[in-house]
Amino acid sequence: MKRVQYDRYGGPEKMYFGECDLPQVGDNEVRVSVKAAAINPFDWKLRQGAMKLVTGRRFPKGMGTDFAGIVEAIGGNVTGVQVGDEVFGTVDFKKSGAFAEVVVVDAHHLVKKSPQLSFSEAASLPIAAMTAWVAILDRAQARSGSRIFINGCSGAVGAFAAQLALAKGAHVSGTCGSASRDSAKAAGVDPIFGYSDQQAYARNGKYDAIFDTLGTLDVSYGLSMLAPKGVFVDINPTPGRMLRGMLLSRRYKLAFATQGIQHLPAIGELAGKGTLRPMIGLEAPFSEALSVITDAENGRRASGKIVLAF
Repeated sequence: MKRVQYDRYGGPEKMYFGECDLPQVGDNEVRVSVKAAAINPFDWKLRQGAMKLVTGRRFPKGMGTDFAGIVEAIGGNVTGVQVGDEVFGTVDFKKSGAFAEVVVVDAHHLVKKSPQLSFSEAASLPIAAMTAWVAILDRAQARSGSRIFINGCSGAVGAFAAQLALAKGAHVSGTCGSASRDSAKAAGVDPIFGYSDQQAYARNGKYDAIFDTLGTLDVSYGLSMLAPKGVFVDINPTPGRMLRGMLLSRRYKLAFATQGIQHLPAIGELAGKGTLRPMIGLEAPFSEALSVITDAENGRRASGKIVLAF
């Protein structure tokens, strides 16, 4: 089985195509023939060693977490899917390995794919949509009439966050780059500000929730923009940001994709109905994985999700 892997932590030069023996399918696992795998910044952060205290030093390690494909085999305890089903899901980050021809994954980390979704669209959902769900529905508790500000409303996580909030009847405003303004406005985000327009979006009123998808909004400033019971939701908790936020206010909240794995069935259902709409910026063949990942890691990114097609 061919996959993207690495023998030590480091930059993109550590990646290579390697052959890997396929692990046996455990009682609670599913083997999937991968048809599409979506690239997330989390994937190269893992390879850089951001979580090495958890992922350890046993090499080689595979790259990639989000995938969609067709079930090849199931374990003895698996009841939710059958051989031949089209599915999508995410690999436990301690294992990774979705940038591969075949992946073996815990059955609770995948769900059936709606026929309304392509494999590439389905692969674009898990990490981004789970993160958005935890931030907007669990932490911010978006509801009809609530005012939510999203810093980075056009990125993969930000776009899903806006869609979830708007579906709940919330009023959503946010920031994005000039190239993405039209698409964000068409999605229902209004008003839209430039990243440097801090005084303008602060004057827009007090917010029930601020979701900083980029980690660029000063925590103190963000907290000052909140209504009395509002929350500041962060998904980029550097030690400094996290310490400052928790010392300043109990309204500083963290959100992680791993906290949203139980929402994957609901995410798949909403995507099938069109409430959640993945936006694909680039679909490239698996054979170009190394160069595509390197470009994305170095900031040469498409507007929308980058997907490897098999």
